[in-house]
Amino acid sequence: MKKAVVSAAIMVAMGTGLAFGTNAAIPKTETNVQEAVTDVNAEMQVSDSDVALRMNSSETDLAVIDNEPEMQAPESVPEEPAVPETELTEDTLTEETCEYPEWQNTVVANVEGSLRVRAEANTDSEIVGKLYPYAVATILEPGDEWTKIESGSVTGYVSNEFLMFGDEAGAYITENYKYCATVEVQALNVRKEQTTESECIGSVTGGRELDILSETDEWVEIQYKEDVTGYVAREYVKVDWNYPRAMTIEEEQAMIAAMTASRAAASQRAASSETAVVAPVQTSAEGLALGQQIASFACQFVGYPYVYGGSSLTNGTDCSGFTMAVYAQFGYSLSHSSSAQMRQGTPVSLDAVQPGDIICYSGHVGLYIGGGQIVHASTESTGIIISNMYYTSPIGARRIVQ
Repeated sequence: MKKAVVSAAIMVAMGTGLAFGTNAAIPKTETNVQEAVTDVNAEMQVSDSDVALRMNSSETDLAVIDNEPEMQAPESVPEEPAVPETELTEDTLTEETCEYPEWQNTVVANVEGSLRVRAEANTDSEIVGKLYPYAVATILEPGDEWTKIESGSVTGYVSNEFLMFGDEAGAYITENYKYCATVEVQALNVRKEQTTESECIGSVTGGRELDILSETDEWVEIQYKEDVTGYVAREYVKVDWNYPRAMTIEEEQAMIAAMTASRAAASQRAASSETAVVAPVQTSAEGLALGQQIASFACQFVGYPYVYGGSSLTNGTDCSGFTMAVYAQFGYSLSHSSSAQMRQGTPVSLDAVQPGDIICYSGHVGLYIGGGQIVHASTESTGIIISNMYYTSPIGARRIVQ
């Protein structure tokens, strides 16, 4: 940008004003407590008007247009002004820069319960979805009080009062989520080179999230172990950010239906069995969604070391230190003891476990991630790994989030 030198005296004589560009501020909002739904009973109702959610992450670029006119001095202006010149340099005209430019078109749901997505920008409009805590959405149309977003299969309006914008959203996403490759088959070979003829150095199980080092159209380079890298075929993994997205009404209803069926099955087993079983646990839709988020978060530490007595997710932890550290990221306090954790939360039947539940063993604990699998800090030789929950006999399960 060329330096603009304008005489202060000339500016006064001409009555000229300078307009400086500023960054667009986060829209002011009005508190709308109706949008933050924390009532468990209300959220558990399965109705056409109150059940919905799911989020996606398609990006829409916002163009910022600089309409500042070019200023020209009239021919009659003297070459040597009588007063000192005011020099406007590039530094004084530069707008404040953002720290996370790639996330400026993204919002994060800043709620404890769930945030309703409306068909129109008012609280009387139809509910078309929900955003669960810290779910991510793409901005389609910004507004002063409401923002139109897209997330998953849900498109609609949410109240700005309950959203993180700009750098706040960017900081949360980059600190809590990661760009990874999720295995979409039951088991996938890890190759030494980018060819199926290359040596197979191991395998990864379905649902595991892998750190990406590089990627091409056909192969993804991953961090297989702490000091081992390898390649997996791209067609068998989903490459994306692992942040939570919205559920559609149908998806949320399916989740609740599955939970209800699980409770009914547990009740039936209890009625037909002579031995005592754990009573079904009443868990809200928000609790189930948060449990899934906790399980996904825990999986990103697979491959990190096991250290007896440790509680660092990256520098080393033991089994109870691992579950304690994971839950601490979501505001829950667990004891650094496997035996103590077996008494925390609410007991749940092994036949009815949900992602996020703690699976208890004799002298050991793991975190259930779904599909009959747990993630746990296993041994010094294996570190944090994913295993079948019945790799050895579990003695119980505990639900921390309800």
